[in-house]
Amino acid sequence: MAGIAIIGLGNPGVRYQNTRHNCGFWLIDELALQKGVAFQKKTNFRAETASFSHNDKTCLLIKPMTYMNESGKFLQKLLFDINCFSDSSILIHDDVAISLGELKISKTKSAGGHNGVMSVIGAIGSSIIRLRIGIGGKPRCFQTMSEFVLSTFSPPERALLAERKAHFLCALLKIVDEGVDCAMNHYNQSLKRKPLQ
Repeated sequence: MAGIAIIGLGNPGVRYQNTRHNCGFWLIDELALQKGVAFQKKTNFRAETASFSHNDKTCLLIKPMTYMNESGKFLQKLLFDINCFSDSSILIHDDVAISLGELKISKTKSAGGHNGVMSVIGAIGSSIIRLRIGIGGKPRCFQTMSEFVLSTFSPPERALLAERKAHFLCALLKIVDEGVDCAMNHYNQSLKRKPLQ
């Protein structure tokens, strides 16, 4: 029976660990911690993977260890190797079009200018399910979008994400348990939140 691949996007290495662009890695690490599983290197596929069972389903966590712009480079072969289909796989990534701490679930959408998503879609197609974690728009103090997404979160921002972690994980597992359409209906609501101080 095919498993469900859950792919988190990020850049490998300590220098990128707490950056906005690494929200995908962050959430997938938190899920692995919750499930008590550890990542193992898959050198041939330039990735780290872990697996667990959830309500009689096999979930396979994947962190591509290429840099963001080449996130999809080895995914097609890896998904084939672990018997996962792209249209039932879930991609977790940051999104500047969504307010910090919010999420949106989507499918068959364009990359929206996200180079990591663009690489994944180019490799396995646009049918992949996406869990988009909001990091907010670029403030004026950052000259470029690249500078912004590679910056670290402030202490209040980190606190907000920690507060919202359970919400993100519940949304992710809702997709696994009840499918993308049900999860979209439940979670795709715009919530007004107070701005960070």
